[in-house]
Amino acid sequence: MQRSSRVDYDAIAELYDSTPHREKSADPELIAFLAGYGPAASLTLLDIACGTGNQQIANRGLAPDARFVGLDGSLGMLRQARRKMPDIAWVHGDSRALPFASGSFDFISCQYAFHHFRDKAGMLREAFRVLRRGGRFALYNMCPQESHDWLYYAYFPEAKTRDFADFWAPDAMVSEMSAAGFAESRCSGGMSTASATQRSCCRPCGSASGTRNCYRYPTRRMRPGCGVSSATSIARRGTKCARTIFALSRCAAIGGRSRNSG
Repeated sequence: MQRSSRVDYDAIAELYDSTPHREKSADPELIAFLAGYGPAASLTLLDIACGTGNQQIANRGLAPDARFVGLDGSLGMLRQARRKMPDIAWVHGDSRALPFASGSFDFISCQYAFHHFRDKAGMLREAFRVLRRGGRFALYNMCPQESHDWLYYAYFPEAKTRDFADFWAPDAMVSEMSAAGFAESRCSGGMSTASATQRSCCRPCGSASGTRNCYRYPTRRMRPGCGVSSATSIARRGTKCARTIFALSRCAAIGGRSRNSG
């Protein structure tokens, strides 16, 4: 069983949904997939490492007659999911040995859990195996390689070392997805987990996550959302770009299975 090397999810399952930002909206890649698919009643959709089920529950409104399945390695998390939506199939299983027949699913997702897997390449091979021809796979995760100046890393450099080892860079995800057999693999990034109300005033200066903020000398007081470009800030206000404060960048790696694949 691929259990997380970072967190004992069975131990925290009862309190997991009480933590901030646990609300989910429908998966945008699923929305795009359904738009080009036609009738959704025959679809079967899998979320790997589903946790307490919030993503599949949010997705269900898009295709109420489709069959939704959530898989997780934590029985405690799955118990929480069943309490919320008992008519979704919540399955205890291993991501590197999925307990499903080949070609079982039209759409597969994995939301911000990839870094927990010890055998990441094995998980990708299994996702490809159970994906039907013409299906789509969406892998979402954080991208610390694009937020190397995150303020947290300045104080806890060992966390940066651990994150760079556990979180694959976007190009590595795409490369391994292609090696697993996925067609037309691509990665999109630049999404930030920072609050949308915290507008960046230094976006042109090269921040990958778009969450830099301006500080004024000599107090270095944070001035979020000052509404001017970095060039104007530096020339007129004596400000400079500070480290990314709020959160890491996110990325989505998308791949499909060709209708002609074996």
